[in-house]
Amino acid sequence: MVCLVNHQRMRVCVLFLVLLVILMIVELSQSARGVRARSRGGSRGRSRNRSLTRSSSGSSLKPKITKYTPIPATSVRSPVIVNQTKLGLRSGTFKKVVTAYLVHRYVFSNAPVYRSGYPLYRSYVTIPVNRAMRLSHDEEKLLDDQDELCLEKLAGNRTLEEGIDQNLVELNTTVKYRDEIVVKLHELVNNTISLKDIKDQDFKISNLARYNTSIVAGTTCTQVAMTVQGTMVIMYERNPNRASLSKINDKLLLVLFSLFAFF
Repeated sequence: MVCLVNHQRMRVCVLFLVLLVILMIVELSQSARGVRARSRGGSRGRSRNRSLTRSSSGSSLKPKITKYTPIPATSVRSPVIVNQTKLGLRSGTFKKVVTAYLVHRYVFSNAPVYRSGYPLYRSYVTIPVNRAMRLSHDEEKLLDDQDELCLEKLAGNRTLEEGIDQNLVELNTTVKYRDEIVVKLHELVNNTISLKDIKDQDFKISNLARYNTSIVAGTTCTQVAMTVQGTMVIMYERNPNRASLSKINDKLLLVLFSLFAFF
């Protein structure tokens, strides 16, 4: 008899918990719909003009954030998701065409962001996992043996001579972050340098390849110089700010199914 009473009490408790979970799911769904409805209603009420209504409605209704929604760049240190980045391929280090003089300065809102690595001339910079580099500045130059421009700034792209690899006598890659400098010298075959996992820190990479012969026909160009400046940022696989209501409902449903199984 005592066992029967205890069993009945347990059944009442389980039913109560099931009802509570259902009410929580309904309340969350209604709250979400109510917020959207109030936003739409408020937008319509603030203006009678159709164009103003569309404008206010667009500003008050926040777009749904999914796992693939890009993260807005509000500073140079804003995080990114994979879809917002470019894959830096090692094959880009073996370029045959170099610009005589090229300088880019980027605004953080539309600056290129690289993952995995960044190709320089005959050098490759690797980027740590879950990190990316947002560029702020890059430049490329052809120089003579006096470290001066060997062509006019508007000379454009120039094709390098064939068979000059055997005349490469110096290849320097320098990475500087704040007060620390890391230098790799004379790695003529496999010149690879790894960026440290420096969250939110700025850095500068300088690369210089020097030859003992002219590398562009009919010129005094003997060097290729490249410089890159940027900031290391966090890279997510998916947007961490994606809507969480569905996740909450999923967890509640899981609890609900578990209770039914127990019952």
